[in-house]
Amino acid sequence: MPRLKAILTAVGLLLLATMAAAQGYRIESNRLVVEEGDWSGWTLPTGTVDTTGGGVRPRRIRERFNAVEDASSFVDSDEVSGGIRSAGSNEANAIAVIDGDETTYWEPDTSLPLSSWWVEIDLGRVVWADQIVVKFAGADLGDPFLQFNVLTANGLVAFSQSKTLRYITAARTEGLNKTERVFEFDLKPSQETAGLFAGDVFRFVQILVTASDLGRGQLVSDEGAWSALPKEDRGDIVHFLQESSGVIREIAADQYDLLETERQGPIQYYQRERPRLAEVEVWTHGDNISLGSLDRGGDIGSTTNNGTEGFAVDGDYRTVWNEQVGVSGGVTVDVPFDRELVFDLGAWFWINRMAFSFDRENIAHGFTGAFPNYVLELSEGQRNPDGSLAYVFVGERETNDKDFGRFGGLFPHIFYEQNEFPLTKARFFKVDYKVLEIAHSWANSGIRELQLYGRGYLPEVTIHSPLIELDRNPQILANIDWQAETPSGTQVKFRTRTGNELKQVIHYYRSTGLEVTEAKYRKLLSFQRGDTLVTTIPGEDWSNWSKYYAEPGGAITSPSPRRYLLLEASIVSDDPDQFALLRNMEISLDQPLASQVIGEISPREVTSRGTLDTLTVYLKPSFPLGSTGFDQLLIETTPGLGAELIDVQVGTEDQLTAGTAHRFEANELQLMPGSNDSLWVQMPRLLNSNQDLVAMRFSAALYLASNTFQASVASGTGDELIWQRVDAGEATDLATGSGLTVFTPFGGSVVGNVDVLSNPFTPNGDGVNDEVVMVFPVFKVQGSKDLIMEVFSLDGRLVRRVEQMAAFAAGEQRISWDGRNASGHLAPPGLYVCRVGIEVDKEGSEPMVARLVSSVY
Repeated sequence: MPRLKAILTAVGLLLLATMAAAQGYRIESNRLVVEEGDWSGWTLPTGTVDTTGGGVRPRRIRERFNAVEDASSFVDSDEVSGGIRSAGSNEANAIAVIDGDETTYWEPDTSLPLSSWWVEIDLGRVVWADQIVVKFAGADLGDPFLQFNVLTANGLVAFSQSKTLRYITAARTEGLNKTERVFEFDLKPSQETAGLFAGDVFRFVQILVTASDLGRGQLVSDEGAWSALPKEDRGDIVHFLQESSGVIREIAADQYDLLETERQGPIQYYQRERPRLAEVEVWTHGDNISLGSLDRGGDIGSTTNNGTEGFAVDGDYRTVWNEQVGVSGGVTVDVPFDRELVFDLGAWFWINRMAFSFDRENIAHGFTGAFPNYVLELSEGQRNPDGSLAYVFVGERETNDKDFGRFGGLFPHIFYEQNEFPLTKARFFKVDYKVLEIAHSWANSGIRELQLYGRGYLPEVTIHSPLIELDRNPQILANIDWQAETPSGTQVKFRTRTGNELKQVIHYYRSTGLEVTEAKYRKLLSFQRGDTLVTTIPGEDWSNWSKYYAEPGGAITSPSPRRYLLLEASIVSDDPDQFALLRNMEISLDQPLASQVIGEISPREVTSRGTLDTLTVYLKPSFPLGSTGFDQLLIETTPGLGAELIDVQVGTEDQLTAGTAHRFEANELQLMPGSNDSLWVQMPRLLNSNQDLVAMRFSAALYLASNTFQASVASGTGDELIWQRVDAGEATDLATGSGLTVFTPFGGSVVGNVDVLSNPFTPNGDGVNDEVVMVFPVFKVQGSKDLIMEVFSLDGRLVRRVEQMAAFAAGEQRISWDGRNASGHLAPPGLYVCRVGIEVDKEGSEPMVARLVSSVY
């Protein structure tokens, strides 16, 4: 019993450890922890990361590798996984030829006919390979095949309704082999190609023995050596008749014993042939990046968008994406060059090669073969001003070698094509193509496989935590920290989402596995209905993703306290040969200062832009029993606002209305050091009453059409400082609307009135009025932009263009001219027209205002 109890305890501990690892995180009293073994519990996009090196890092895309190594990790649409497909005999031992161990082997049953001496390997997916290597057991372990063929198949069957694969001979040995134990066969295309196409495209490999010496594998010295062999290795004993002419002739053993002594020739003793195949290697052009793209969130679509585009990237040669174009009148038609196939890989890769396997099997339906011409483009995902993806050109092809097809169409007899281009970081791949020039009623082309290749570590991978429940009571997320190895050019960054509500979504599936709407599911017959799957997702109150925390130790900016949390980690590299390794991370947790603090700003709208207005932020806290409360307030404004504190009032809503609330003037409050874009105030006492409403007044000039503020409360000092975010909402009836956003009039120009300082100016280098300065407000423009000044002479000639980066465009800006021309020389004294403004995204629409200035010296 004690032993049984110990075993059960050990099993229980192991189960708990396994469950913890699968969960993907651990919560302690004051922190959330993700350790090295927890990353497998996160959502890791298919084929993008490696968790075997003490953490999580991007996967490395191999340029050349043996596809047998990972065949078992691929499962096709029939749920058949790669590996040993079958063998003519001794199938149980056939796994030895793909186990990577040259000391293990498969040996056919030599008691069976030679026709059963074969083994068949399923690579699990179609590969583009240029070499097959066959290795036999070492001399001390066995013999090579005396003669054999290497066959390959792409997965298509020999004929309709057959289960036999259509194999072709890829290589064969010449003569009889007794000593060679490693064979390297360079592959050639089995289909017509355009230009250089190294290798072939296939999924299955068969090694077929065509000759054997059976019991006469190796000659041994004498009967003693033969007797010393293991019984199963003893081969033939061959007797010879000695002719009077000196010629010896093989005879049967029973006849040998009847011969006179002088006619008895030599006796030869053999070790039987031990035909033992150790390894089969299939060397490919690298990892096919296309595989798994749809499983990791990618997508593929085309101009016709017929729903079969995914067949081109599924690794299954049996499926095909057909592009069919109908035409009328039976006349020659030039199908427009505006068709496209767009492929989202679901992650970023370094890409430098691609290969097409065009369809030739459906020739009975009309044209098959390559697109006559096409253009290849890649995109990282950046957008053009119109919102479309920004692509870079990487290659094109036009086929001029055309023949009359079976149905009168002109088409290129090309079925394999490869394209190479510079190594490019990309997530999206696009093919702009033409189908065909034809003189028939329709044109048909198809792609069986579109394969993309590259090298190096993925430039960016993104992983997501499971839904994390912090506690039944919401927690404050304080700081986020992590440990990572980040060589030059690499980075690890995190971002967060938080919320209190969850909702469930039900997914409905047909028996075929296709997801359908609930309404369609209800209409299906019982045998057509598949499973339903219930998933839990964030509810309506969840925040958007925070900005990235680029350095460890940063303060969490997502709203808290909250019950639930989601984390996203991105591992980035700008060098294909470098990677960052994320080992662990943790988030420190604090007890809430209040169960919730709601914030609201008033007024909701102001009537002017760029002029000082008085704004009030109202805070309504809710304190649980025993809460210590808070004594610090932080208002974060939009950049360049220059807010000035007026006062803070604390009291009930009635007291604030009657003017009897406790007022703290600005000189009674301690302004804490912070940025120019925030007001951080230390109160004289803690606030912890549910009756209190806090009203913080300040003045500011607003420049954006929509100005959103953030508010936080705090308690403590130094390392003990605890921050809690304020939730935007409806805090009081004293303010109209709700939330922490103030709107300004939307109309009006981007550039306001321009004031000219030091006009006239004297650029003589004496330090007085050496520059003319333009001061002007910029409205409605967010982010960093270039300020622009263009100086013209009165005859319209451009004298100088000055560009100056403004980190925050909205707000009061200034730019100056030192009186010099584009060559750095002083411009002649006189009058000049200065146009000032700001660069915006839309070409040719820089908002500019002109002023006349005078240079005197």
